[in-house]
Amino acid sequence: MLQKGMFTVSKSGKKEIFLSLMTYGTLGLEMGLSLVIGLGMGYCLDRYVFHTTSVFTIIFTIFGIVAGMKRLYTLWKRAEQDDERNNSTGH
Repeated sequence: MLQKGMFTVSKSGKKEIFLSLMTYGTLGLEMGLSLVIGLGMGYCLDRYVFHTTSVFTIIFTIFGIVAGMKRLYTLWKRAEQDDERNNSTGH
């Protein structure tokens, strides 16, 4: 076990903390990329395929926002399940 301050962290606990940081640390990147990809796809459809104003840009930007929010919701539910599992085992 590793002793840091007044907390003791086992190697498996350290691995769990690292994996959690990796998962939640990339959340902003995932949300930003989903928005940019949706925006880019909509812009290309408007500009090069259908020659419309900004109809597809708006629609695909909304799709990108929804995709980012879906990812946030999925992580939130997973965190709740992990918390319930940890509380039920007595940790």
